[in-house]
Amino acid sequence: MSLPHVLLGLLAESPSTGYDLARALESEIEPAWRAEFSQIYPALARLRRAGFVLLRVLGPRHGPRRNLYRATAAGRRELKRWLDGPLPAPRGKDEGLARLAFFDLLDPGERRLALARYERVLSEETRRLRQLPRPPGFRGQARLVVLERLEASRRAVAVLAREEAAPPLPRAVAGKKK
Repeated sequence: MSLPHVLLGLLAESPSTGYDLARALESEIEPAWRAEFSQIYPALARLRRAGFVLLRVLGPRHGPRRNLYRATAAGRRELKRWLDGPLPAPRGKDEGLARLAFFDLLDPGERRLALARYERVLSEETRRLRQLPRPPGFRGQARLVVLERLEASRRAVAVLAREEAAPPLPRAVAGKKK
C-alpha cells in the first residue's frame, strides 16, 4: 500500500490540512495503515509535484499558516487507477511475527513467557480497537478485517503456548507409527 494513495483517498473526500490528514489516519485508517507527520508532509509534497493535489495557504499574513490540500482531477484518476488495480496479498512488516520466527533461540521457559506476553499484547490491541468508535463504510470493514487477523494471530499464539507448556511425549510414544 502506498501512503500517497491513502492520502489521495482522504483528500478525494474533502480538502484537508496535514494535521487533519494525520488525525483521519489515526482515527479511521489505523491500524490498517499508520503514518507519522514526518511521512505525511513529504508524501503530500510528492503528490503536489506530480499534479495530484493542489495547495492553498490559509491563515493570517503573520503567525502560523495552514496549508489546505485538495485532490485534483488527475489525483482522483490516479486514486481510481490504484483502487481498480489488483489487490496484493498482505506482506506487511510485523515485528511480533518476526520475533516469533526466532523463538527457537530461547530456552523453553523464556519461550513460554515470550508467547504469553505476545498473546497478551494481541489481546490488549484487539480490546483497544474494539472499544474505538467504528469508522463509517469500508473503513469500518477494514478495521473488522484487522481485528479478525489480530484475533486469529492471538488464537495461533495461544495454541503454540499450550503446546510449549505441554510435557513432551515419551520417546517410545513419540516415535510410534500408526
